[in-house]
Amino acid sequence: MLSRTFTSIAGLLLLQFVSSVPTPHDHHSAPVCDVANFDSFPLSVLNINYIGEYKNLYWQAMTVGSSTLQVTGVKAYSGDNVAAWSLDTMLLQGTPAMLADYQNSKTESFDLCGFAYGCALPTGQGAIAVPSQCTLTVKGYFDSGKFIERKLTYDPTGLRQQMVKTPEGIFSDFKGLKKVTFETTGLLGTSATVVGLIDDVSYTAKLKNNC
Repeated sequence: MLSRTFTSIAGLLLLQFVSSVPTPHDHHSAPVCDVANFDSFPLSVLNINYIGEYKNLYWQAMTVGSSTLQVTGVKAYSGDNVAAWSLDTMLLQGTPAMLADYQNSKTESFDLCGFAYGCALPTGQGAIAVPSQCTLTVKGYFDSGKFIERKLTYDPTGLRQQMVKTPEGIFSDFKGLKKVTFETTGLLGTSATVVGLIDDVSYTAKLKNNC
């Protein structure tokens, strides 16, 4: 009888010890996406601040404009600033793109998670102006040169319009990319008639082993 009592007590103590051991955390969980909101750039009513290298990527042919300084136009999804590209920036730097491969890059590749976007009519100064209907083509390029593509539409209804967030999961296969390009087509199906705008671009950068 006494032996059974000791056995029961020992079993209870062992059960309490096992239940008190902390559960190991999963160290292989998916990395958290970084967010580029461009709000560290100076406020400017004109799109004159070229982005260049920013948050482990190179932002080609994109400038920064401050939507809060406009009476009309497309409002930033968060903060004050948005990234923009137009005919002027494309003539100077080429296709608007996010690049992992650039001089002194520390980034091997990146995964695109999503972003907010909009379009506006161009003005003489390249400032964010009247919201405009557009189609945005997003292409993700792999190291092999192959690419995948998604098309998005923007259809504003007023002179002061909110950006649109990309649908959840639309870029689920945009992983291990070397670059992402953006092409906007507006009136008459040309890129010259529209300014492309993005904000709160979320992505995960994979850094090189020697970084």
